[in-house]
Amino acid sequence: MSEVVVETRNLTKIYRDFWGRRKVHALKSLDLEINRGEIFGLLGPNGSGKTTTIKLLLGLLFPSEGEALIFG
Repeated sequence: MSEVVVETRNLTKIYRDFWGRRKVHALKSLDLEINRGEIFGLLGPNGSGKTTTIKLLLGLLFPSEGEALIFG
């Protein structure tokens, strides 16, 4: 069985305005699993949440819901 190196469960990010009201739903319920040795491309149109996903995985942003794990 392959070792999971990147995993997201129900990863969601909502950007809010100054007063805490909902502003942009940048990422909705992303479930992702990448195993050791796999080559993975994160592709999509502008505004689809690619950069937000990477920032969440790197710990530069905190998710509104769910979790992002690297090496478990």
